[in-house]
Amino acid sequence: MQGEAAEAVLRQPKRLALLAYLAVANPRGFHRRDRLLALFWPELDTAHARAALRRALYFLRQHLGDSIITGRGDEEVGVDLYQLQSDVAAFEEALARDRAEEALSHYRGDLLAGLYVADAPEFERWLEQERAALRSRAALAAWTLAERDQAAGAAASAITWARHAAELTPYDEDGLRRLISLLDQLGERPAALQAYQNFAERLRADFDLEPSAATAAMVAAIRGSSAAAAAQPRPAAGPQLIAVLPFTVRGSPELQYLGDGMVDLLSTHLDGAGDLRTVEPRALLAWLAHEAADRDSDFASVRSRLMERFGADHLVSGTLVEAGGRLQLTATLSDAAGTRVAAGSATGTGESALFDLVDEVTRQLLVGRLRGPTSALARLATRTTDSFAALKSYLRGEAAFRLNQFFDAADAYQRAVAEDPEFALAYYRLAAALAAGALPGPAIEASEAAHQRRHRLPEHARQLLDAQRAWLHGAVRDAESRYTAIVGRWREDTESWFHLGDLLFHANPMRGRSCVESRAPFRRVLELEPNHIGALVHLLRIAALDGQRDEVQILADRMLALSPDADQALPIRALRAHLLGTSADRQAIADVLPGSRVLTAAIAFADIALYARDLPGAEAVARLFVREVRTPELRALCRCMLAHLAVARGRWREAAEELDRARLDDQVLALETRGWLAALPFIPASSAELGSIHDELLGWDGTARPSHNVALAMHNGLHPLLREYLLALLDARLGRIEAADARARALSEMAVPPEGETLRWNLARGAAAAAQRAAGRSAEALEQLVQVRDERWFQLTVGSPFHAQAHERFLRAELLAELGQVEEALGWYASLAERSPYELAFRAPSDLRQAELLLQKGERTAARRHLALAAAAWHEAALPLRGEIERVSVALGE
Repeated sequence: MQGEAAEAVLRQPKRLALLAYLAVANPRGFHRRDRLLALFWPELDTAHARAALRRALYFLRQHLGDSIITGRGDEEVGVDLYQLQSDVAAFEEALARDRAEEALSHYRGDLLAGLYVADAPEFERWLEQERAALRSRAALAAWTLAERDQAAGAAASAITWARHAAELTPYDEDGLRRLISLLDQLGERPAALQAYQNFAERLRADFDLEPSAATAAMVAAIRGSSAAAAAQPRPAAGPQLIAVLPFTVRGSPELQYLGDGMVDLLSTHLDGAGDLRTVEPRALLAWLAHEAADRDSDFASVRSRLMERFGADHLVSGTLVEAGGRLQLTATLSDAAGTRVAAGSATGTGESALFDLVDEVTRQLLVGRLRGPTSALARLATRTTDSFAALKSYLRGEAAFRLNQFFDAADAYQRAVAEDPEFALAYYRLAAALAAGALPGPAIEASEAAHQRRHRLPEHARQLLDAQRAWLHGAVRDAESRYTAIVGRWREDTESWFHLGDLLFHANPMRGRSCVESRAPFRRVLELEPNHIGALVHLLRIAALDGQRDEVQILADRMLALSPDADQALPIRALRAHLLGTSADRQAIADVLPGSRVLTAAIAFADIALYARDLPGAEAVARLFVREVRTPELRALCRCMLAHLAVARGRWREAAEELDRARLDDQVLALETRGWLAALPFIPASSAELGSIHDELLGWDGTARPSHNVALAMHNGLHPLLREYLLALLDARLGRIEAADARARALSEMAVPPEGETLRWNLARGAAAAAQRAAGRSAEALEQLVQVRDERWFQLTVGSPFHAQAHERFLRAELLAELGQVEEALGWYASLAERSPYELAFRAPSDLRQAELLLQKGERTAARRHLALAAAAWHEAALPLRGEIERVSVALGE
């Protein structure tokens, strides 16, 4: 842009933002109009928003030329990237060619710095996300140059690039440590220490945080002081044991009883506060009476023996001074080396104030011992409730949550909000614990309670709460944008890094992206908190998906050593046994599974099937539960899952037999499962068989289903919808295109409960796409699937074959492949059977299709891997499916 045209556009912030988004947003190319409406005109209804978009595009064409703004069909808009050049594109192109210095010449600061677009919060979040991503890539390029120059002996240039990298990410502790290490290696120790000092001051001033233990230890080593490193202990996985010593009492003789009395009072207050446990007061006092008769003597002589005797990690000592009726209570928490970790002090009048003084001093000790970014929420909790009982329950919940004991954590958070109904942070954590325990309804209620009290929280905590609320409501893009913005601003925020990873892990498959993309955020979590169990569990599953067996073993050992009683411990043991163990290991799992929670057993089953890829082992578990479960519904569910497993192994006849057995316990569930499986495009079922299933569905009154179904509660009230959808898919497979089309239209108009609206929309799009595909109209079919909404709470997609949209995702991959969009097709194929056992039937055909596409690209090694996976699943399949394996094998020259 030049001259008057540039000035005209620059004077219109929203239109400038629209132009920038069209030029910069990924994936590059065309962008759907409905996405642009949501970004820039969310406050307008559709008609007015579309009019505003048309005016904006007209304005841009008027000032930039007609050829700059391009379109594809009626619903997609883009820009001609050959005519409209940007620093972002030049920056990324230079990086792609490994020209880091050239790339940095194009990076002149944050993207669209100073631009603000009113009434466009979604765009603002996107912009923050892009700024953070570009800033991070620029920092990485600067580090590349620093390492290059260091290796070449150009010390001054290396330091310049390293400082530039650290400046780009001013709150990134990993970058700080790299800078300190480089300065230290180049002999610039004073500069290294000054860099640390500047960072620490900035972190305290901006976020009330201290640098992590790892950074402090590095700096202590540079200073040559091992004692300084010891003063920043790493968080331990197990409980911390504290011994409270008798206090020194000065003043009124009538208060001397409080010398020993403080042992009882403070021990009671500290015990159970998070991961803290206290030495039993009577045992401690009895030992002291024997070991140290003179209380006024220097206690240093008995300190080490006391800590060894009771296994204590810390000591509390203090004084109580009385003067003129005024009391002053002071206490110090010190570690095994005698280094002060925290201190507290409070004053009051008369003995009646004693309990308040103890509450306040205990609160100060708890705040003082919390260090590093992983303790930020706990430190905040001490400032956002006036109830010590609520705080103590909250910290108990935090200790359980860290060990992945989510049900225990939820109980503790419930007690915290009962003690203090205005404790916003406890509601926030309660929502997290309930969601982790697969209770989304109560989790949303807790999140709403936190949101109603958000004014009690500082900005950072409010942003965490808003991101969680979006995630729980299934607003995936909003939640992802919020978490990305948070970690862009607060680089040491473990909480947000974990939730960003968790969101990508669960939501990516619904967007045609692998959950393996979540690896980077989880690794960042472990950089900040090496013992974070949730990150270890997710990384373990990702490693299993990637076939990294050694990594699975290492991560499983770490996780189980940290928390052998975690809610996820049994599933992880099951995954490890079925992926790496012996038959005895697998039998040991089978022996304990029936006595576990239903949710735990379900997760273990899914881990065996999805991540260990042991379909026979998963079948054995399902058959075990057929024998163990007591209700017809659950027994039918197990039978239906056995049918899914049979189809995943290419055995349609066995699946049909299991469904005949399931019919004895639950006719409707068996019929819906039969229809869903029969509609699979690769099932070798005859037209007569498909017609028979179609007729049975046609003769079933979907409204007759009982209103409450425990096994698949998310389907309650939606069975007429599911029936029409299955009929449409079967019509399409049978070549009855007009009938399938009519049913797709009927689906679009069906009345459903509010909670079923997204599912109705998606099933209608899926049915329409199936009809278009059957008619040979691939582009039109793909257009229907592009409209599928991927925003919903992930547990729906894990627990329901209909919400999982596996039919539509596989069809989308097939259509993309047909239309020559290979890379995107590979993404959709790879996303199947990563999260839900209801997608297992698609795993082998998806692997087979990936093998074919990778072979076309010349990537023979990757093609062989996917062919081997498909062959392993279908090695006993029906003949037509084995023939497919043979066909691709021949093409590969196997």
